[in-house]
Amino acid sequence: MHLIDELFQYLTNIVSLHPWLAPLLAFSLTFLEAIIPSLPLTLLIAFNVSILSSVSGTASGTLQAILFSTAGSFTGMILIFFLIRKVLRPYFEKKVAGHAYGEKFMNVIHGKNTWIALSLLSNPLLPSSIMNYALSLTKVKVSKYLILTLISRFIVVGLLILLGSFFNIQNKPINIVWMLLFYSFILLAFNIRWKKRHVS
Repeated sequence: MHLIDELFQYLTNIVSLHPWLAPLLAFSLTFLEAIIPSLPLTLLIAFNVSILSSVSGTASGTLQAILFSTAGSFTGMILIFFLIRKVLRPYFEKKVAGHAYGEKFMNVIHGKNTWIALSLLSNPLLPSSIMNYALSLTKVKVSKYLILTLISRFIVVGLLILLGSFFNIQNKPINIVWMLLFYSFILLAFNIRWKKRHVS
């Protein structure tokens, strides 16, 4: 966490000297998160809102943060999708096979309930990287993949920015705990409803 704080401070200093870099930086951070899932997406997006708001104002900066963060995450996921599908398929087949959410998600994608797949991809608490790996191993049409991924990335980024603002994460980072609890409640409610639907 300390290393991330130092990185953010370094990047903030760069943007203060070269404001035109802010959109490119916002795009690049979420692009990297799609490739390196261990990076904290919530903090990256909060940082994007902060630097873009400082350059363009609160309203315009927030809108730009949504657009550039979504574009970066979407582009990164597409890159991984095609890379796995064309080159690294055997390695990721083993990776997904050993992951509970990965196998379940593959079953969902092969079904007809597209909204369930979209709901899962749009939940920031679930491992989107694993689900993206799973998608690349299915026979899903590229057009369907692009639509699912674009919409879900927009929803995830929008939710994180909206709730990040509601919980005032920029000024009180500890509030991220409350936001995660809120997400956990949503996930629990979704799982209960999904199980009832399948049982009935």
